[in-house]
Amino acid sequence: MNKRKYYGKKIKKTRNIYRKRKTAGQKVFGTVVLVTAVGALAFLGFCIGRPLLDYLGSIGTDKGSEWTPAASYSEKMDTETTPLSTAEIDAAEDVIEPVLEEPAETEAAVQPPQTANDAAGQAKPAPPPVKTTENPIPETQPLIIPISSDALISVTAPANTLANRASLSAFLAKAKSGGYNSAVVQLKDRNGFFRYKTVIEGAEDGKLIADTMTLDEIMSVFDENGMIPIAEIAVLSDNAGCEVFTDMSYKCMGENISWLDYTMNPPRRWANPDSQETREYFAEVTAELTSAGFEHIMLTDVIFPDFQSYDSVYIAQKYYNADRYQMLYSVVKAGNMIEVKASDVLAETYGRTAEVLTDTSQLHDNSIALVISRSDLPADKGYPADAKSLFETVLSLVSAKVGDITIVPVIDGSSFDDSEKQKIIGSLGSLGYESYIVK
Repeated sequence: MNKRKYYGKKIKKTRNIYRKRKTAGQKVFGTVVLVTAVGALAFLGFCIGRPLLDYLGSIGTDKGSEWTPAASYSEKMDTETTPLSTAEIDAAEDVIEPVLEEPAETEAAVQPPQTANDAAGQAKPAPPPVKTTENPIPETQPLIIPISSDALISVTAPANTLANRASLSAFLAKAKSGGYNSAVVQLKDRNGFFRYKTVIEGAEDGKLIADTMTLDEIMSVFDENGMIPIAEIAVLSDNAGCEVFTDMSYKCMGENISWLDYTMNPPRRWANPDSQETREYFAEVTAELTSAGFEHIMLTDVIFPDFQSYDSVYIAQKYYNADRYQMLYSVVKAGNMIEVKASDVLAETYGRTAEVLTDTSQLHDNSIALVISRSDLPADKGYPADAKSLFETVLSLVSAKVGDITIVPVIDGSSFDDSEKQKIIGSLGSLGYESYIVK
């Protein structure tokens, strides 16, 4: 800094005609006084001035009291925003950083948070993503080969998906973005409860209703998302329905009381396919679904109970006969797809879920949803351990056994990891299967 020149008060000099000439003594005395004054001033300047200058120079250099704003807060703040302290900023960073580094907990990939700009144009970090475990979508991709317009690339929705419109819409949107064009929703579960607000007389009072969406609402959500609905209904596994409509259940011989399956805990009732009440009931369910616009209805649990030898004391012999499968065809008219296990199809004699295939001429144009599970077809029973080879082998064997009936492969999601699912799906096209379901 340039030193500022000091201009003192200008004094006009005049000649004093009355000034006397000084003596030699006076001159010496004046010189001594002047030298003494100068020395005194120099001493005072050294004793007082230097400490004062040192003190003034130290202001602003105390590191212990210095506050340096964080880089993101160095620009002009909004008038309603309170700047964070350094400690608060450090604490916030400690909270955010681990969240960004954690692996995603859902099967769908979680994107890292993006930076958003506020109204003042200042960059602020976006909040960490909300992680959820609801409604997971299997990490599979659709077939890359051309498929026909009626092919179903489907995924099964969890039961809680039908809780409300928002949850169903979110699931369908995510499924569609994953390459699926349809979804299976269970509208009647294995306990006999409806997952929608049915209007069937006797069931509409709430005793058999587990969810409150109407069929029209469910269909409208599918339409909004451009997805095809597949309604899944459990047929003969119907404990709750048999409690309300008692004539549907198996009856103990000579008594008008329901037979109970004691192989299950707690013991439960089963719907009897030989009962007129059962046939009429499922005719009503089918009519309700088709009237709402459901074109695809998949039937599960088209089976007889696991009757034990001691049950023959209570129920009629006809339920043990080899031709009992004839009773099943009266209820399969309710749908156009029947779920069966591959292990039951390939058994020496048809297993429980596949008993309905004994006479395929009576299936009324039903196709079968063939569930292939590694746990049902283990390597120690001669089946391939490799997932792709397992599907190729099983589909070949089942096709040879059931003839011309249409097969829709169902991938049991609990049996295969994502990489195995991709290999399975990649092989389906070459085997001639356009439609499939990931369960």
